[in-house]
Amino acid sequence: MRIESLSIKSVTAFIVSMIGVVAILLSIFAGDYFKRAALNAQMNSLSRVLEVASEEMLKEVRKHSFDLGMKLGHSDELMGAINNIHQADGEKRLITLLDDPFINGFVGFSNINLEKIRIYALDLNQVAESSQGIKGLEMGLPNNLIQKIGKRQGIERLKAIDTMWIAPSGPMHSTLVPVGGLRLMGYIEIIVDPSFNLPEIGEITKTPISAYTAQGDEIFVNEKQGSENYLPIQFVMYTSEGKPAFRIVGYENVENLIGEMSKTQIVTISGFLVLSFTTLVIALWLFQKFLFLPLKNMISDMEQMADGRLDLQINKTGLREFYTLTQTFNSMANKVRMRTNDLERLLDLDETPILCFASDNEAVYFNETAASMFGYEKDEITDLDLSDLFKEDVPALIKESVENNDLRQKNLHARLTCKIKDADNIQCEADIRVMDVKDDFGYAIVLAPVSDKQFIAESTPASTSQSHQRMDVIEQSLNDLLEIAKTDPAILSGLHGLENQVKQNAHNNKAMLREQAVNVMCSSMACWEHDLNKTKLKLAEESKIWPVYIDKSTPTTRTLDKYLHIDSCPKNPRCQRVVDTAEFVLKQIGDQKTSHQQKLVDNLQKLRNAMSGV
Repeated sequence: MRIESLSIKSVTAFIVSMIGVVAILLSIFAGDYFKRAALNAQMNSLSRVLEVASEEMLKEVRKHSFDLGMKLGHSDELMGAINNIHQADGEKRLITLLDDPFINGFVGFSNINLEKIRIYALDLNQVAESSQGIKGLEMGLPNNLIQKIGKRQGIERLKAIDTMWIAPSGPMHSTLVPVGGLRLMGYIEIIVDPSFNLPEIGEITKTPISAYTAQGDEIFVNEKQGSENYLPIQFVMYTSEGKPAFRIVGYENVENLIGEMSKTQIVTISGFLVLSFTTLVIALWLFQKFLFLPLKNMISDMEQMADGRLDLQINKTGLREFYTLTQTFNSMANKVRMRTNDLERLLDLDETPILCFASDNEAVYFNETAASMFGYEKDEITDLDLSDLFKEDVPALIKESVENNDLRQKNLHARLTCKIKDADNIQCEADIRVMDVKDDFGYAIVLAPVSDKQFIAESTPASTSQSHQRMDVIEQSLNDLLEIAKTDPAILSGLHGLENQVKQNAHNNKAMLREQAVNVMCSSMACWEHDLNKTKLKLAEESKIWPVYIDKSTPTTRTLDKYLHIDSCPKNPRCQRVVDTAEFVLKQIGDQKTSHQQKLVDNLQKLRNAMSGV
């Protein structure tokens, strides 16, 4: 029997049967190896557990050091002392302020062992250090911190940075915090002794541990050392430069582990058999309900969708249903390639900026020249509309020209003010054409800077005729482009960011998607601002999901702002970007339960249901 003649049901039934047989065999043989495998796995994983616990310990050290650095770095008294350091008694006054946490304490002083506080200028030269704390430290930042901060540019230099390094007296942990906020005036270094926090590793792992220096000197030793029931597992902590700092030894109670494995073995094997057969029965029912019947319906629908999607060739070998499916895909792919040839003719005409907009004024397509001129990336085009790109109301200009009977030869010639991203506005001459796209319409705009005499209003009749001819040549291609965007926007090079959920479900309600997307973004911002106490700009920077623009030297989140209001939200919102933002915020919140967090979870689920057509 050829594979094309087999059905999915027959193949699935065979696979499910084989899975059942394999499950029985594995359950029989698992008893002999389960105990040893579990013991080996536990021993191998304990070193990793110690590593994770060490990272958590350092994270707590970093947190408390950062809090102290931020408190000092935003102190008006300290910033004033830094500015006046060159005055009489200026350095003495600054050192007195740096000694204050050692003398009077600080929030979290019981959680870290503070050793030194230093102040640096913008060029990273040391300005002053506390007289209190450890003695004999070399002046200047550790080399690792200098290398890290030297690689940072722009706003990155405003972020704190930390490292663990080797001092003459032993390993130290430094946190470098900017002083002065956005008006950066220097840096403050908080130096602590991380050996003080090593016992926290045992508290995290719930196992006894001992700690030694890299040279083998004892820091503290647990009483379980040498016991026959405890197996020592060693882990070495390294500095940021890869040098050994501490040697941590954890002790695993082997006797308790073996006892637990023996009790678990019978329950696990029995449960595995029961769950395997139960899962097989449920899987057969689910396959019938959610795979076989929907797949047949999908094949029937796709045979009627031969207008063109997915520019690829799919292998025709396979099961009968998939063989039919791939034939349909390949037929549509051929038609997409024919439309692509028309679009390539448009791109090859000349280097004139060409833009295309749908009837809702949202951007559908930029050629390479237009994208370069306006300074936008391809994946940003879907968030733009006519008002984002031109100061003039283009639809109103067209309507006024039609009412005044000035729209001749289907073209409107006007001078437009182009809004360039992160730059000044420029004046351009534009040819605008309204195009019919089946039951809808769109706009095609061809631009030229005012210095291009072929497009200025006083151009010669020959150049005006040439402009009209250009629009005639590209009109068919733009008609095809608008039609493609209307049915499947993600095919266009500028629209790769649209979600698969939206483009594959023609019955999704755009208005409902926009409303749900705005609700999720507003809930995300509420969690971010109230539960995490962070700004909208920080959300864009830390998530790296939303672009940050520089408007007159001020960072802005122009694209993110559109998704916070229903009136400014794009007609085709990038829902996956919204989902990614919500998931990022929930991850940052962690296990914290708040009213804002619960509202975000509820709105996120509603958006996912809307995207999937539920």
